[in-house]
Amino acid sequence: YHFRKFSNDGQFLICFSRNCQNLIVYRHSCLSYCSKGINCDNQDEFPIKGQKFEGHFPQLYSLNLACGSELICKDFFLVTDCNCYGIFATATTPDSDPPARRGAIPNIPSMEKITLYLVRLADGTIMDERKFHNDFIHLAHNAGIFMYDDFVSILSVRYQSIHVLQIRKAGMFVDVQT
Repeated sequence: YHFRKFSNDGQFLICFSRNCQNLIVYRHSCLSYCSKGINCDNQDEFPIKGQKFEGHFPQLYSLNLACGSELICKDFFLVTDCNCYGIFATATTPDSDPPARRGAIPNIPSMEKITLYLVRLADGTIMDERKFHNDFIHLAHNAGIFMYDDFVSILSVRYQSIHVLQIRKAGMFVDVQT
């Protein structure tokens, strides 16, 4: 697995499968333990469940986000202020010499498809998605996508535009302005 990060409230551990096709989410659970003895240094008394990763982080779900030539961008993850939704991205490998397109800046790499997913973290439901075709967005380390409150701005390098979306409480992207 590729461990990405915890959600802002610390409840969810966000991970990606080794092949970068699946989103895997764990929920942090506190292990409670009581010892009968006075000296608690004896490791044999600690329950086996507490010695395993699954004892502290039970898996909530595994969600297949990418298919075909798309891969999950493992360096990209945004979470909403309410900690209800996470934004994840999948993309194809950039083409460094793409064909010319109307409105596109020449000599800028292009990704055949970039998809942003709005996922409800509690149960893994994909609430909405937004696709960009033959475009280039810096996804690594959230460099080309910014979030403020419930607004998301996406910088399209190839078409020199900024897409502003709003995330509604019902879990959907709404176009505000381009």
